Amino acid sequence: MHRSVRKISLLFALLLLVGVVVPSPASATRTIGLSTGTFDFSVAAGKGGTGEVVVMNNGDEDLSVLIYAANQKVSESGAISYEVPNRDDQGLQYNPASWLQIKIGKKTQTFGNTPYIELVPGEQVPVSFEMLVPEGTPPGDHQVLLFFEMRSDAKSQQGEAASQVSGRVGARISVRVEGDIVEKIDVRPFATKGFILGQALPYTFVLLNEGNIDKPFTAKLMLLDSNLAEVASSNVATESVVYAGTSIEFSDVLHTPKQLIGKYTMRLQVYYPREGSDVNIPETLKLDKTVWIVPLWLAIAVVVVVGLALIWASYKQSVHSAERRIEKRRQEEEARRALVHDEADYFRVDGDDNLGS
Repeated sequence: MHRSVRKISLLFALLLLVGVVVPSPASATRTIGLSTGTFDFSVAAGKGGTGEVVVMNNGDEDLSVLIYAANQKVSESGAISYEVPNRDDQGLQYNPASWLQIKIGKKTQTFGNTPYIELVPGEQVPVSFEMLVPEGTPPGDHQVLLFFEMRSDAKSQQGEAASQVSGRVGARISVRVEGDIVEKIDVRPFATKGFILGQALPYTFVLLNEGNIDKPFTAKLMLLDSNLAEVASSNVATESVVYAGTSIEFSDVLHTPKQLIGKYTMRLQVYYPREGSDVNIPETLKLDKTVWIVPLWLAIAVVVVVGLALIWASYKQSVHSAERRIEKRRQEEEARRALVHDEADYFRVDGDDNLGS
């Protein structure tokens, strides 16, 4: 009996040891890489340029990679999205992704209307492009993304083949069409509360690029006292870009390091370089807003004092009203008694006269 128990224990220990020593199969990794991420062109309308990107399978699993160009779109709030051109888009002058002709250094297949290639682990494939700006294109900056998107084939619930996107990388192609350059940066609106309770100062502003070229910028928000000394600040944006003809909205809260009281100035400063100027001497947009800051405890104390004063005034008013009602009842009672007394005297006097006759 004891030998059987020991044999079972030994066998169990060996099984545990084998489970620890035997390595579990490593999970596969799917990774895609590019040789370069940016291209910059400055060309006149009717001219163009070329470039090349090497796409690499850096993982240990076969990849299917879609290759396509997309236009960068910026919403009114500054959110960036990418749109693939289609037949319904407006003319070539306003559709930069259609300026590209893509050449892939390997046999391609298509998924829908999009070409794709198969990459084995470690494989590298050159992808070149020719960019031609159409005649009549207005001057200004444009952004195109050359995307490389991994996809995997899966089965849908009905058993049909489906494509699932599992990640993508892109090379940015910045194109400046030469001509008259317009630089116009503005802030509209810049808003905050005029009366602040506590240490949190909410703000919102919209930075507009009404010109035709992209502008890098830095934005800083400061809180200044009556002597224009800085008491709090926040670097709202650093090394950001507002693209031509777009805007970016910022909304956040500036926190003060300690509780303040009184009148202060909230100052927004936006720095950006002028075209052809020294980047170390940027242009500056400066906007000021006046804010009154009151500590929360003081506001509570004022509310309590005012509340107590109102309660006391209400109490005194009720006391005065009660006293007036009592005085009115007393006067009415005295008047009633006086009337009864006069009537009694009248009847008494009249009775005496009758006796005398």
